[in-house]
Amino acid sequence: MTFSLNVNATKFRGHLVSVMNTYATAGAELVPVIKGNGYGFGRGLLASEAARLGSNRIAIGTVWELGQSLADFAGEILVLEPFNSGDTSAVAQWRTHLEHNADRIIVTVSNVDLAAVRSAGAKNIYLEGKTSLSRFGILHHDMQSIANFSDLNVLGLSLHLPIVQPATKVDATIEISSAFNGATLSKSMTETWNWIVLYQELATKFSLPKHLSLSHVTDDQVKSLKKMMQSYNFDLAIEVRVGTKLWLGEPSALQAVGTVLLIHEITHKQTVGYQQTETGNNKRLVIVSGGTAHGVAMAAPTNASSLRKKGVAIAEGFSQAIGKVRSPFSYNGKNLDFVEPPHMQVSMLWSNDMTISVGDSLNCNVRNTTSNFDSVLGLD
Repeated sequence: MTFSLNVNATKFRGHLVSVMNTYATAGAELVPVIKGNGYGFGRGLLASEAARLGSNRIAIGTVWELGQSLADFAGEILVLEPFNSGDTSAVAQWRTHLEHNADRIIVTVSNVDLAAVRSAGAKNIYLEGKTSLSRFGILHHDMQSIANFSDLNVLGLSLHLPIVQPATKVDATIEISSAFNGATLSKSMTETWNWIVLYQELATKFSLPKHLSLSHVTDDQVKSLKKMMQSYNFDLAIEVRVGTKLWLGEPSALQAVGTVLLIHEITHKQTVGYQQTETGNNKRLVIVSGGTAHGVAMAAPTNASSLRKKGVAIAEGFSQAIGKVRSPFSYNGKNLDFVEPPHMQVSMLWSNDMTISVGDSLNCNVRNTTSNFDSVLGLD
């Protein structure tokens, strides 16, 4: 019952190098993000790929991923979820890992309670500024009030930006420069610029490293920020944390497949499956590996923000209402319909194609960030 991710190693690794070089040309260092399910590959495998790229730092999601990451990767590990003294279970994890690995662990700090961070054993920290993402982060005025960094090695400022542009107008705190039209600069870049100005002052005041860690910025945006900083003789180095664009940015290199395990020929009308669905005019019942445990048909919620998306949602709802639900499995470019919702490890599909055989592979369109593959093939 194998549900696999097949990888074209040449395409995949070529894309990784291309992304790294693109940011390097723009003047930024790439920090691979390895979190959650490892974007479908698994975190251990991606740690090996990051090492192959020559990365000396990776970013992970939470403190609960630290144990595996410390074993899988020899360099520095930046934990993106900020330290939270109110999460007692997480604090216990922090203490455990920092006791012997504080030199390799970078703690994200999103409030001014630095005493709690110190008491957990942290040495290296990033100060996270609050952006329009409105998730975590220190406010501008609170950042200005920080006065004591003793025993903590501040590596720089971290910003987590939204993927789409903020809805609220953002004004620059100081004129950007005559080289840029502030009215046309994107809102996310304007709020980034405001943080750069503030941190430049803070870094000068406390002799902190002039380093900026960003997410969700393009190489062109990095170039713009660099040019803007040059206008004011700001000298912040930039690193860019990249996950989805890095690991999943070359979809032609990746293909999820399920193995056809069994085919039942339908010779008369009957009922099948947990829900005892009628066979109707279907000729074949195909059992394929890949179910909910693998992430099949487990789509993340999305905003139906466009007319097209709303139309698709309506059409899918109508199809389900009449008992016809298209599966993500396809053969020769044609999607097969579900008999019923996928089971935990397998799916039951209708087909009238007489060329499908046991042992064949059916391509499956899945969301890699919610998928759990039995095997990842091609990166040995």
